[in-house]
Amino acid sequence: MKKLGILLMISIMLSGCGGDDQKKMGQEYKFSKTNVKDENRIGDNTNYGDFGYMRHMSGDKVKSGNGVPYLNRQKLADMISDMVLQLPNIKDVGTLVTDEEVLIGYKTTNKDRNAAADQVKMTAFAVVPRYYHVYVSDEKGMIDKIEQYQSLNNDTEEIEGIMDRLIQEMKKAPQGKKWNYGENENGEMNGETNPMRSKMEGK
Repeated sequence: MKKLGILLMISIMLSGCGGDDQKKMGQEYKFSKTNVKDENRIGDNTNYGDFGYMRHMSGDKVKSGNGVPYLNRQKLADMISDMVLQLPNIKDVGTLVTDEEVLIGYKTTNKDRNAAADQVKMTAFAVVPRYYHVYVSDEKGMIDKIEQYQSLNNDTEEIEGIMDRLIQEMKKAPQGKKWNYGENENGEMNGETNPMRSKMEGK
């Protein structure tokens, strides 16, 4: 009887240790999963640059109730693409957000290209900080071209020239109405265009 009691106690002790080990292993697994998830966050992933990009197509689920994510360019690009897609006659849209510019490529069935451009542009202006400039284009292939720039960042060599060339290509498409007396269609103030861009425009 005494021997049976000892065996029972040993069994209980081993069972308790096993539970602790399992609990510890569970915590380590949870910690490991958290680390993996954190490492793959868009903001920390080295495969992404400082810019934010998001593409939406007709039929995608529309999100609602998003706050204005001024500090997260990826979320801001997501929000703008989502809002533009809800405009009439817009079937596909890709949005690139840099530190001071929004570049939007889109497909539309609206025969009035200037009116469509104005709607798309003003949608972006409604949610970005006031100092941002917005450029739009409905030219064929522009969405895919903009998407190629999402891995760039402010440390990319000659980034200013690279972005200026893309912007000049986008400005060949209608840009909508002039913003106001002191600013052009893209929200650039008179004299604000940088020297490289002015040279490219022949000013």
